[in-house]
Amino acid sequence: MKFRAAAAAITLGLSTLTYSANAGLNAEIDLSNPRIVPIYGSNSPTAPNSGDQASYSGFLYSSRIVFSAAHSEYQFDEQGNKIPFAQKYLFIGLPNSKAGDYKGAVKVELRLIAKNYRGTNGLLDDFAIYVLEKDLIPAAPVKLLTPEIEAEIRESKTPIKMHGYGEYQDRCEPNETLPCKQRYKKTLQPRSLTSILYTLADVEAIVGYKRSQLVDHLIMNNGKTGFGCSGDSGGSITSTYKNEFIYLATTPNGNSVYACGASGGHDGKGGISYASPVYKHLDILKEAEDYVAAALAKEAEAKAALAKKQSTITCVKGKTSKKVTAVSPKCPTGYKKK
Repeated sequence: MKFRAAAAAITLGLSTLTYSANAGLNAEIDLSNPRIVPIYGSNSPTAPNSGDQASYSGFLYSSRIVFSAAHSEYQFDEQGNKIPFAQKYLFIGLPNSKAGDYKGAVKVELRLIAKNYRGTNGLLDDFAIYVLEKDLIPAAPVKLLTPEIEAEIRESKTPIKMHGYGEYQDRCEPNETLPCKQRYKKTLQPRSLTSILYTLADVEAIVGYKRSQLVDHLIMNNGKTGFGCSGDSGGSITSTYKNEFIYLATTPNGNSVYACGASGGHDGKGGISYASPVYKHLDILKEAEDYVAAALAKEAEAKAALAKKQSTITCVKGKTSKKVTAVSPKCPTGYKKK
């Protein structure tokens, strides 16, 4: 199967001249995001037990729901057809855990891809949701971006922050031609970069070319530093809006961005970073929430049924007594049933 050049780069989580599979260049370790998580791919149904890098990144929306990137699931062939790409099993690590620390990791049970995800002059509406087989941690849903809040954040130039478990060192040596080979590991702990939202027209004026296909996406330009590198895919763009933590979108894709030197054609002006706002994907979020609600109801029924089958006996040992409750209760060693 022959893939587009950009799509082939996605298998490595790289950025290309046309679009990227986007911890950002020179990003600092930042543990302030309580929901950023590492994602581990595996061909085994059991959690990984080796390696010190995350496959890519995610954001824990609620106890069992994780937001991430669709391009980690599918790439596109030359005809624009989606080609499965993901590993058979995925595991989500604890928020802010060190990459390679698999303690508490939970397996993904259901994967949902944005209905309008496509590879048309760029990866557009690149968004995915993972549902876990059990709670990762107790976590209430996070406030989500709306069109109205988006306008206020952009107009007020409120800072936005990208978090991810990706690369953060420049791949390129002096005078090396892009794209540069991968030299460094991804970060062990999540890192962040800060930027602001722009209009598409604002950034087109900065870079000197137009990309009309990005009109309904969040738009950023962060200079050469960019807003994401290999491994940040699926991480989060968040902000603090009216003193409330809010989720905007996944780590952006990019047009002619630098991406830690992985790009095949940085424009020298920062390129156009873009991300699909979460409010465009409330349909698959509802599917995920309905799935979780059904699973919780089934678990509650099973628990109730088990409770009905249980009985309680009293066991004695000398003057000591204790109650034992089970489906077939038995007294501990040394005790007798009263």
